[in-house]
Amino acid sequence: MGIIFVLIGALCFAISNAYWKKVTETIPYQIGMFYRGIFASIIFSILYFGFRDSAFFKGWTVNTLSFGTPFLLTIALSIFNIFGLVFFLRGIQRAPVSIVVPVSAIKLFTILTAVFIVGEVWKANYLYAFIFSTAGLVLLYFQGKQQSSISEQKNGILYGLLASFFWGSSYALYTYPISWWGPLGFSLVVETTAMLFGLVLVIRDGLLKNLLNYISAKHILTYLKLGFLLVAGGLAINISYQYLPIMVINILIISSQLLSVLIGYFFFKERLSPKQWMGLALIIISFFIVATSA
Repeated sequence: MGIIFVLIGALCFAISNAYWKKVTETIPYQIGMFYRGIFASIIFSILYFGFRDSAFFKGWTVNTLSFGTPFLLTIALSIFNIFGLVFFLRGIQRAPVSIVVPVSAIKLFTILTAVFIVGEVWKANYLYAFIFSTAGLVLLYFQGKQQSSISEQKNGILYGLLASFFWGSSYALYTYPISWWGPLGFSLVVETTAMLFGLVLVIRDGLLKNLLNYISAKHILTYLKLGFLLVAGGLAINISYQYLPIMVINILIISSQLLSVLIGYFFFKERLSPKQWMGLALIIISFFIVATSA
């Protein structure tokens, strides 16, 4: 069951990562973060306050959200995680998605945090899966590198690694707030925090006066798409923490890179190079190594 939730999350992240590039071509990423966050916060608020006690959501909440040290730590972790998205969005504005996405997906920081801070047991299968998945990501990166300038490569690596650090480290620590509040309560806190953080960026960058310029029907549809992918993908991944170890979840999430490339191949008729096929094969191998040991 946990693997199914990870795959749902990976699919949503794959589509969202590719879609963000198109969004930021016409909408400032700060405004996109804010409006997307409004939609996600409203949906999670309705689910949490209206349906958390229903049979369908049984097990998705643990303790009722309340102010205290765990709540403050959850907000702090949420803010830390948001920097991953900020650096990712800055990266895809300065470099091709084909460079930023594979670099940001490297799970080294997740593994270090999970082992040395959370105390998760390291298994031999995780090492094999990490080696295969990282090798696959490197091959996908080098394919994107061939079609970019030196400046784009540097920006892609820099912002990709920063995103990998903030995302990877925080994902390993998600196990704590999910154990306190459950996946539904934590999702509400993290996405509401992300929405408010987006508003702070809007104000900081002098975009507040432009907010009303980005609420046409076309823009609203864009925010709904991003919000739906966020709600479905984020909640699915958070639920998976109730079933699977941190390491398994985060290695399986790399399958989003596989799905991103396949989406381009089947729906956008993009041709794949031998390096990409080999990279995909290595990611698939890592997926089955972890899946069979979960």
